[in-house]
Amino acid sequence: MDPFEYVTTETEQVQLEQGEPQTILRPAMPDPATETNLEEEVPVTDLEGSEVVELEEVVELESVPQISYDLTYSCLLIPRFSDHYLAGDITEDLPRWIKEVCISYGWRLAATMVRPGYVQWVMSVPLTENPAQFMRLTRQLTSKKILEDYPRYKRQNLSGDFWAPGFSVVPGNQFQSLENINNFILQTRRNQGIS
Repeated sequence: MDPFEYVTTETEQVQLEQGEPQTILRPAMPDPATETNLEEEVPVTDLEGSEVVELEEVVELESVPQISYDLTYSCLLIPRFSDHYLAGDITEDLPRWIKEVCISYGWRLAATMVRPGYVQWVMSVPLTENPAQFMRLTRQLTSKKILEDYPRYKRQNLSGDFWAPGFSVVPGNQFQSLENINNFILQTRRNQGIS
């Protein structure tokens, strides 16, 4: 085998076919018109006496899109009090606030739906994200904004958390079914002692 020949492994071949960014250095080929007698050239050596090859040509290969290791979830929160309806101007602000939270933490928001009794959204997060953690952050940050910007909700709610205890997170890129939403609301209200 020629000492300057580049041999790819199976993994490297797949990466090359997919166009992953790589830079391969290879020795420049001598120009036959100006070629001198190679036997007369003295090789360059490093400090340890090993022969060093001077590289002159850079070959760049095309890049490949990154493989995504994200998980997609449908998330659901309901107001703590059943008479705190998500209606009016909050229906415009709440999706914007959820989007800001997602952008801040590097999550991708796919869709948001605000209904009078609940809010749900679909988002993708890295594989390493814990659903309890991203739901805790989302509910804390949106609660703060709701209670600051809509004092009508704060009068009855002294907890500092606009949202009812608990949440619903379902893997998938579709909104949760109405049956699932109604079961979650019923279960949450029962746990709160509200029928």
